[in-house]
Amino acid sequence: MLPIPLVLVLSLALALFCAAIPWLARRLRGWPLAIALLVGIAVSLVGVARPFPPYPSYPWADLVVLVVAWSGGLLLGRGMAPRFRPVLLVLLCLSALDVLLTAGLSLSPPQPAASSTTLRLGDFLLLLPWGRFETNVVDLLLLTALAEHWRRRGALYLIAFLPGALGLLLAAGFLLVTSLSILPGIPFFTAGYVLTEAVYRSTSQRRALPSA
Repeated sequence: MLPIPLVLVLSLALALFCAAIPWLARRLRGWPLAIALLVGIAVSLVGVARPFPPYPSYPWADLVVLVVAWSGGLLLGRGMAPRFRPVLLVLLCLSALDVLLTAGLSLSPPQPAASSTTLRLGDFLLLLPWGRFETNVVDLLLLTALAEHWRRRGALYLIAFLPGALGLLLAAGFLLVTSLSILPGIPFFTAGYVLTEAVYRSTSQRRALPSA
């Protein structure tokens, strides 16, 4: 198992990329994104029916995960109203579902440890000399959606990156304190979003004061 500091660094690097996608893809309309999402899901389902061997498809499976996460995140971010409360309601609902699913996984019988090359559907996987790093496609999709939300509100890139960064830092701290082996990620992204909203409103008010 990778040490938590290294997991945090890799997670923050992925969050940086996810936060940049809305600006890189701002000229793309909805239909190319929908096509990319459907193709990515179809390829993933084919992988369930006929599993690929770990090599050489492992890096290509990561590409499919990123296509699904980024295209789905952009569509979700554009589909939500660019206001605080509607997005918070969506995050709270997803957080409740994430907690229930994580509780179900923690109560299920322990599964045999996966080998270093085992590929799981829906996970972004990096095989490193120190171990394997995995993150779920839903987390990457949500990070992209939050960044698109902030882009639509006219925020800076740093604000778009902040919910994911704060959520990851809170989750890492919680893991260090509790030593849990499995943790729902969406509640921490929700907390990061609320904190980011407070930062955004505070900085907006400060910018408005000189002009007033």
